[in-house]
Amino acid sequence: MTARRIVGITGTRADFGKMRDVFLGLQDAPDVEFSLVVTGMHLLHGYGYTVHEIEQVGLRRLHHVPNQVADEPMALVLANSINSIARLLLSESADLVLVHGDRVEALAGALAGSLTNTRVAHVEGGEVSGTIDDSIRHSITKHAHLHFVANDEAQRRVLQLGEDAERVHVVGSPEIDALVAALDAPLEPVQERYGTPTRPYGVLAFHPVTTELDRNRAHAEAVVDAVLDLGGAWVVIDPNNDEGTFDVKAALSRLDGVPGVTRLPSMRFAAYLTLLRHAQVLVGNSSSGVREAPVLGTPSVNVGTRQDGRSPASSVRHVDADCRAIVAAVEDASREGRTLPEEHFGTAGAARRIVEVLREASSWALPLQKRFVDRG
Repeated sequence: MTARRIVGITGTRADFGKMRDVFLGLQDAPDVEFSLVVTGMHLLHGYGYTVHEIEQVGLRRLHHVPNQVADEPMALVLANSINSIARLLLSESADLVLVHGDRVEALAGALAGSLTNTRVAHVEGGEVSGTIDDSIRHSITKHAHLHFVANDEAQRRVLQLGEDAERVHVVGSPEIDALVAALDAPLEPVQERYGTPTRPYGVLAFHPVTTELDRNRAHAEAVVDAVLDLGGAWVVIDPNNDEGTFDVKAALSRLDGVPGVTRLPSMRFAAYLTLLRHAQVLVGNSSSGVREAPVLGTPSVNVGTRQDGRSPASSVRHVDADCRAIVAAVEDASREGRTLPEEHFGTAGAARRIVEVLREASSWALPLQKRFVDRG
């Protein structure tokens, strides 16, 4: 049997951290020829040029695909990405493109795949959030031929979009394996590598909201004001490279040189999870506050609309971008302390299950032409 040619796509450290074991599993599969498109923040020096970390993991066939400069509009990033990825899929004679989540690179891969008659597999569709990410994620769903979702609720949403049930697989989230490891990981190696403070400390992770470009600076300033009022030790993670990032970075620059504050451009995903596991609280609008933090038992304060409707976890406090509200929520979280882990993303082993399904003959027997299933 001829090996299936599968092309994966990764654009951020967090995305790669979640999908690493899936990529390695496909590379090791005897009936798969796997290669990986490395793009997005991985190829920006301002974020550490993290393609080197991917090379060190042992992935052998990497395609470096630069798709942007800092703060380039998302529409242009999408156009750049589609052009490069479509040409690559055609030149590789790819059988399937594997994408994850809701980033622009994933949408580009799904569009390029479906428009070149290349099958598309999407990991973690059916989630919800409060920004353009929703539109991107659901668009990918409509172009995908296989869906790997985290739980029954995500499956329900994918089916609601008219997808065929036999194309949807509830496998859990691939990040669960990394979360399980972080539960027992010591903090000292992270402190030594990144110079982070000793406990107690908080983590600040605030990203631009692409549908609120005129408010990003003010909202970020409110978060910074709250951190300055609270005092103490903080680890500040720079925002992602979405449009509006310069406004957020400008606000965060007020924390440079403040005693007790450590600012980092990014961290390896496993190290970030360990840092989060030992933190007193996470403040900002990162998805890690509503997804990973509850699993790790770390309380979080979610600021603004970016993660609206994303988590039912009781350890997450939702507040407006108002300094006083943020301070009060952080103080409340600190008094309450750590929480019992809350799990909404399935059990460990998602990476293995995804690889197994991608190797099954039944997955390849599904028609390339999709049909809309009207469930009334």
